[in-house]
Amino acid sequence: MKPILTSERHDSYERDGFLVLENFFDPSELEILYADFNGVVDDWANIYYQQGRLTGLFADQPFEHRLFSIHQAMAGDCHELLATVSGKRKTAAMFHVMTLPVILDLVEFLIGPEILVHPQFNARAKLPDQTSVVPWHQDLGYLHQSAEETFMVNLWLPLVDAKAENGCLEVIRGSHNYGILPYNSGGAEDLVPESIPAGEEVCCPLQVGGVLMLQHKTVHRSTPNFSDHIRWSLDIRYSDPSLPTGRDHVPGFLARSVLQPNRVAKDHHDWLKLFAENGD
Repeated sequence: MKPILTSERHDSYERDGFLVLENFFDPSELEILYADFNGVVDDWANIYYQQGRLTGLFADQPFEHRLFSIHQAMAGDCHELLATVSGKRKTAAMFHVMTLPVILDLVEFLIGPEILVHPQFNARAKLPDQTSVVPWHQDLGYLHQSAEETFMVNLWLPLVDAKAENGCLEVIRGSHNYGILPYNSGGAEDLVPESIPAGEEVCCPLQVGGVLMLQHKTVHRSTPNFSDHIRWSLDIRYSDPSLPTGRDHVPGFLARSVLQPNRVAKDHHDWLKLFAENGD
């Protein structure tokens, strides 16, 4: 069987703390997710229209433009819509993308056959407001320090082509070797400036169907969106279910398991049941 990663790419990921994989999966796999987001935008556009807060539905606009047109027309007063399409959406579409066989094969190659879809994940709609910067940070900064030694496969997936103009990610090569970095009272995105590694800053443009692999200690940031459209993306991560997630009170779900095959989630309903069982 052909290896998922060549030894050179595997070494690069371990050495640099990141790896860009172009044309990794068929972009058509995202159609269910586009439909999911488009449905939310359409529902809220109709609500706003019926409330008299929006004078048009912008239904003829493409995926990457419509939400921003609504945002502009409402002078930014569409917080419910933005909140609904962002963050931790537990839908059939998200489950589909999170459990794509090609992604799980990659994760299995790196951590073995016991795969937890980690409870820390996000959908993002980065508006072209030129101020939507996410400063240098480590994903580990959002987790409890008990997960410091848990090897995680962090994947960033663009839902529209990501480039410097619309706010693609930048990483600091080798920054995963510096442990947990201290941050100020502002949280994970407020790293103590003197602690930020002085390594090479690498811009990572990426087309739809590609993934950016990160490690959870790799320092990275999201640059401003200077384009005329939204830069949609997902960040998802995976780890061994026997290791700390740093989110002890939030359930992830098993995507693959040799040891506990009966606990593998078959669909997003199984995923939602875990939250019900957890009292969330």
